[in-house]
Amino acid sequence: PEDEGMDESSAINGSTDEPKESSAVCRSYKCNTTGRIFSNMADLEMHAVKTGYTDFEESTDAAKVLTDEEKAAKVERLKQILKAKRMERKEEEKKADVNREKARRTMGQEMVKTQEVMKVDKRKHDAYMRKKKKDDDKREKQRILAEIAKDKRDRAANGGKLKGKLGVEGYNPDGIQYDVGGGDTSAGAAKGVAAAPTDAVSTPESVLKKVDECIAKISSYKAGGDGGKCLKILMAYVRNVVDKPTEEKFRAINTENAAYKSKVKPFVGAKSLLLAVGFVPEEDSGKKLLLRDDANREVLAQTKERLKDAFAKY
Repeated sequence: PEDEGMDESSAINGSTDEPKESSAVCRSYKCNTTGRIFSNMADLEMHAVKTGYTDFEESTDAAKVLTDEEKAAKVERLKQILKAKRMERKEEEKKADVNREKARRTMGQEMVKTQEVMKVDKRKHDAYMRKKKKDDDKREKQRILAEIAKDKRDRAANGGKLKGKLGVEGYNPDGIQYDVGGGDTSAGAAKGVAAAPTDAVSTPESVLKKVDECIAKISSYKAGGDGGKCLKILMAYVRNVVDKPTEEKFRAINTENAAYKSKVKPFVGAKSLLLAVGFVPEEDSGKKLLLRDDANREVLAQTKERLKDAFAKY
């Protein structure tokens, strides 16, 4: 039939009624944003990463092939760009170093100024404290001189004995009395120990009251910490006879040694306290204070505690 002949002819000639496929071939890739053409996918991906662009398409245009001279020029241009970037980074680092050095020097100068201010303040404070101590010592010396002068007048008016107190505010001793009359001896005195003075109080309450008065007088000596040193020595004397009553060496106080002469003898109330609690001058030479056999142990114990408290508060 005629149709079959046409099919055979078409088959022989290779022609059909179906549309022909496009014969275009992808030869490159194009960035629609910039219009640049890339010869391979690697260059395209690098461009996408660097720019962030995402609009690309395949292109039939061939990427331009650079000549050797163009390649060399491009490499040189890239080198110059890299060199410029390195120089720029180097300049930035140099500026940063300069700024850091300026900051360090500024901080150092501020620290030096602060130290100088602190030194000046310290010198002023030290000078103030020296002047204050000097003024305090001067006032203390004036009080003591005034007291001694008053004592001398009182002694001259009363046959060498003191009757009243000076009454200076914050400083109220009876006057410096190096020796106190021993009074009459009693029949009960033994081992060269003189009897208690005839005006000695007899009840423990009155003795402790006298002890408190003596401690107050000693504590009023503030210059150089002399009152505290005296309290410490007296506390040692009384503590020894209380804690070790059987040891004879603690029942006698040598009034000729350096400690007694410098830290006990000059201060009003010190010797009076020892006499009040039971010490009396030695009959023969008077160079020692001896503890009486009938000294009240309870009074001694309480005196020890009161001296301890006074020394802690000094």
